Amino acid sequence: MRLLLIRHARAASAHGASDEARPLTDEGRREFQQLAREIVAQGIAPGVIFHSPARRTTETASILATAAGLADHSRLIAPWLGLDTNWEQIAPRLAQLTTDITALVGHEPIMSSLTAKLMGAGRLSFSPG
Repeated sequence: MRLLLIRHARAASAHGASDEARPLTDEGRREFQQLAREIVAQGIAPGVIFHSPARRTTETASILATAAGLADHSRLIAPWLGLDTNWEQIAPRLAQLTTDITALVGHEPIMSSLTAKLMGAGRLSFSPG
């Protein structure tokens, strides 16, 4: 099993809306569309994408799914990738993954702490997208 651990693309400021409702910026959308095409061109297309319920992760996952040619049922909302989770809540789920390549689209600092734990590395930081 291979994992693609992805922080959502650049998102707009909250501007009075809830953090969950923040959409991607136009720039974030364009940047991630390019990155998603590059990922797929390298033969690293996921078979399934799990993403946080937040709007910005949903939009990021949708961009990746489109680039990979995945059907909607291959993109799954995963509350265990939500804003208030941590790597300890995500790690046990990894053993249940069945596709060769699975993408997880989440938030900081969750994605970097999960990556650090899986790699046995120190502190990491993910940029948007």
